[in-house]
Amino acid sequence: MQNEALLNQIADWHISGEHSKIREAILDIPEHKRSDELLCLFAQALNNEDDYSGALAMLDGIYDRYSNDPFFCVRYAIALYTLNREHEALDWFKKAKEKGLDEINEMPGTYLPKSVTLWIERAKKWAPRRIEQNAFEAERRAKRDKNPKDTRLDDFDFEGFWNDSKYSLEKYVGRTPTDEDIAEVETELGYRLPASYKALITKHNGGLLAKNCFENPLQRDWTPQIFGIESINGIDRERPYSLCGAMGGKFWIEKWGYPNIGIAICDCPSGGHDMIFLDYSDCGPDGEPCVVHIDQESDYEITYLADNFEDFVRGLFPMSEDEEL
Repeated sequence: MQNEALLNQIADWHISGEHSKIREAILDIPEHKRSDELLCLFAQALNNEDDYSGALAMLDGIYDRYSNDPFFCVRYAIALYTLNREHEALDWFKKAKEKGLDEINEMPGTYLPKSVTLWIERAKKWAPRRIEQNAFEAERRAKRDKNPKDTRLDDFDFEGFWNDSKYSLEKYVGRTPTDEDIAEVETELGYRLPASYKALITKHNGGLLAKNCFENPLQRDWTPQIFGIESINGIDRERPYSLCGAMGGKFWIEKWGYPNIGIAICDCPSGGHDMIFLDYSDCGPDGEPCVVHIDQESDYEITYLADNFEDFVRGLFPMSEDEEL
């Protein structure tokens, strides 16, 4: 197939939403014969398949040669924007507009804008919000104590904390663990578990929660006000919803693509589309992890919740009738 014919075919596939065919056709071409234009179209197909990280990597590969092309600019911007980097995307949308590009059909059949001008308006709205959120998280991470805490939760009132339904007892709540059980799980996971978590599971080894909400520490009219928390996972391997069970931490990272930053510690009501993690990324596997919310539906956007697991547990509260998630 001649290059012009291929470009026409790619345009048709794009309109009909057959983006996998675009990828396959370009991959069939020997690598040394793939033009920058074709690679830029490859990135467009990846954006349309929701592989924004892949699109960004593809465009980074031709950055030095092709970044003045307006379609490169808009595809780069869309990938950045959708990866929760709106503040970086804004300049690239502006660059695409400066180079004469406005009306676009980059994401056919979706709710996304069909002009660069509208993308710029959207990015202008969200860029300062992202900057504020990033600064808030950076400050919290910088100030928090990352050394292991020896917290036993001896003064914590667990009255009304758990929802010991039949389902919870069958799928979550395990037998009281021994020190050897805990050490074995830590070895398998490769992380030191927080002392507060160990104290909790020796009293009640996982389960569904009656106190099932946590307030977002960054309260703005554009942030979620509270997060729903379904359960806390224990360590009894015979329970599917335990740290090393069938639906444990490795499952969410290996099968669902969650970032490998620590341990999936809590389910949320979405059934896997968002999770609560112990995040060791700023303290190492032997440090004191913070607690974060990860939204799989928003390209694994991370929201900082608590400086440590103890603060997270103490911050949980039951949902009232007038609250909405």
